[in-house]
Amino acid sequence: NGLGAHGTHYDCADFYDEAVETGTTQTWGGQTYPSLDADKDACNLILKLATVTNGELAWRSYKDMEAKTGLELAHLAEKNRGHRVGFAEIVAQPTRFINSPMWSGLIENGRPYSPFTYNVEQGVPWRTLTGRQHFYLDHPGYVDFGEHLPTYKPKPPMKEYGDLRLSTTDAKTLMLNHLTPHGKWHIHSTYGDNQRMTTLSRGCEPLWINDRDAAEIGVDDNDWVEAHNDHGVVVTRAAVSARIPRGICLHYHSPERTYSVPKSPKRGNRRAGGHNSLTRIRLKPNLMVGGYGQFTYHFNYWGPTGTNRDTHIYVRKLDRVDW
Repeated sequence: NGLGAHGTHYDCADFYDEAVETGTTQTWGGQTYPSLDADKDACNLILKLATVTNGELAWRSYKDMEAKTGLELAHLAEKNRGHRVGFAEIVAQPTRFINSPMWSGLIENGRPYSPFTYNVEQGVPWRTLTGRQHFYLDHPGYVDFGEHLPTYKPKPPMKEYGDLRLSTTDAKTLMLNHLTPHGKWHIHSTYGDNQRMTTLSRGCEPLWINDRDAAEIGVDDNDWVEAHNDHGVVVTRAAVSARIPRGICLHYHSPERTYSVPKSPKRGNRRAGGHNSLTRIRLKPNLMVGGYGQFTYHFNYWGPTGTNRDTHIYVRKLDRVDW
C-alpha cells in the first residue's frame, strides 16, 4: 500500500524488498521482514524509506501530488532521484534533507527551511477543507469553545492549575511560573552530553531566573537551587539574568539525565528529576475534534497536544549539594 503522511503517498515496495534481500532480517510467522532489532538497522530502514533521504521516493510522492492537484511538481525532485542517505553518511558528516512534498518548505541549493514556500511558490493548495488558509473555523467544536476566530484568552490563575496544593514553603522560597521552552543549544533529542555542549550550559541545564526574583531568596548567579511542586523536584544551577521577566523561570527542554543530577533534600535525599518532573499534561478539548477537513488525526501532526509547558513551582537556594 505504500507510505505517506500529511496528505502525501508513495509506493516503496521495491525498496522494501531490497531491504529484505540485502539487509538484516528476522523471520516471524513464516514471513521474513527487515530487522529493527539493532539501532543501526532501524535507522537505515527509516532513511531508506523516507522521502527526505531517498530521492526516488520523493519524486514518486511529487508525482502522486501531481495527480491530486493537476500541477507540475516532480521537477522539484528530478535532479535528486539518485540521492540516497544511509546511517554511515550521517555519521561521517551532517547531511541536508532534500525536497519532499511531505513538508511545506523547499530547501534546494542551501536554502533554509521556511514553511509554506511549497504552497506559495508552486500554487499547491493548503491542507485545509477549502485548500485556502483558514482564519474562521466553522467546526461546531471550535464555535462552542469560542475559538472559531483568533481570540485572546488570558491564562488561568495559578490556583486553577493546582500545582502547589500539597507543596510546602518557607520564607526563603519563591513561587514562580515554570516554563520549559525548546532547548537553548539543541532541539528535542539532540545529543548534548559532550564537552562542547556542557560547557555552553554550565555542565547542566540551569534554571533561568530574573535577577530581582533571585535576590529575594538570596540566590546569586550559578548557585544551586531546588525547585519543586506537587509533581516532582529538580536540582540544578541558577542562571540569573535581567532578561528573564519577573515571576517566571525557564528550564530548557530535554536535558539528558546522564550528568549533573544531584539528590533532593525535599525528597528524602533521593535523586532529583528532570524538566518534565515538574510538568503535567492537560488535554485541550477542541483539539480532539476530528474527521473534518484539516481536523483529521495524524500522529505528531494533528491531535490533542500535551499542554504541559506551563506550571508553577517553589524554588529555593540549596546550600549543600549531595551527589
